[in-house]
Amino acid sequence: MKESRHNSSILAFQQKRGKDSVAFFLPFLGPDMTVLDIGCGPGTITAALASVVANVIGLDLEPKAIEAAKQLARGCERANLSFIEADMTALPFDSDTVDAVFFHAVLYHQSQEVLTRTLAEARRVLKPGGLLATRDADAGGNVLYPESQGLCTALDLWQRWYEHADPEAPRFGRRQASVLRAHGFVPIWSGASYVNHSEDAFARNETVADARRSLLGLGSELVTKGLAEDAEIQAALAAWDCWGSDPDSVYFRCRCECVARKTDQLDTSGRPGV
Repeated sequence: MKESRHNSSILAFQQKRGKDSVAFFLPFLGPDMTVLDIGCGPGTITAALASVVANVIGLDLEPKAIEAAKQLARGCERANLSFIEADMTALPFDSDTVDAVFFHAVLYHQSQEVLTRTLAEARRVLKPGGLLATRDADAGGNVLYPESQGLCTALDLWQRWYEHADPEAPRFGRRQASVLRAHGFVPIWSGASYVNHSEDAFARNETVADARRSLLGLGSELVTKGLAEDAEIQAALAAWDCWGSDPDSVYFRCRCECVARKTDQLDTSGRPGV
């Protein structure tokens, strides 16, 4: 019984996060639209979209993510919700067939080559005038308390990881409109919101668990690449445990948001046509 209550709490938590993540895009969507959620992960965001459009398809390259998403879909019992395993740089859809494309926390950690190919594919499958929405991180907007040395080290470790490939990656969020414009889209709305990782004890526990998984997953590679020492990783882990036990701790993670429209054509420079 205890495990069942725990699982239901996690599901409710994930469903709320899914709804919060798409809130900015909902005013632009209609009941007759087909939407792709690219890089859908376990599908909670895709499921939130399914409540307002005719058809939504989540896709991800990771088989385990798609299996989890399909399990979620079976529980939702929505006929307009489906998931497929696919590569975002080679979408299995005909050109000009989709009304809207959504990317959540997907684009900021891609190489320039993959980013270009991904946005080109999104543009290809979108109908003329179709919509593309992005919601991505920007480290410059995060709010953290208390700012212990260990927590600052933890955030710095993540920044080192992303910056070693692209120094601008941690601040991708603020550049979304510019990036989309350069790839054949016209931004029509920009904004930002926060993910509250500390709204209650459950949220703080989930945040600490996620932070530990991330740091332990990246730790050996950070050390191997000479980007960190093991002592720093251990200090960061201990700091997150301490943060999680403080009932007054807060962590608000900034998410920048942008909605753009597909233009009719690209000129030879790759910029939107007139």
